Amino acid sequence: MSKNIIGRLMVGLLAIFFMGTGLIFMFSPLSMLTHIFIDSIESAAGLSSIRALWGGTTIAIWLMVLIGAIKNKIDYIWVGLVSLLLVLIGRLVGFLNDGGYAELLFMCIPTVVATCILLVAFKLMRPIY
Repeated sequence: MSKNIIGRLMVGLLAIFFMGTGLIFMFSPLSMLTHIFIDSIESAAGLSSIRALWGGTTIAIWLMVLIGAIKNKIDYIWVGLVSLLLVLIGRLVGFLNDGGYAELLFMCIPTVVATCILLVAFKLMRPIY
């Protein structure tokens, strides 16, 4: 199995994981809110926003990444890397503006791991000239 295929598999599996998360946010948002330490939202408008912004956006981003893995297009995969880096920046801004909380490190670990996986996959997928 070539390095390129291993990298594409890594990216594809990561994309499927995040798309699954997006689908859960879209179709069962209340079950996800407790996992991200947000109090229950009762209004239809609030639930609709979660379904659209967290569910829909997550699915859209990682669908592009999955297409990039399937078509072997590294350019498509950048959107996933940029989104993960912006999530980390958002956590840092929250830490600086709102202060620390016990779950901060716990909430950053999946993002850091996913970012590392994407960086390794980029290295494996990069064509050698």
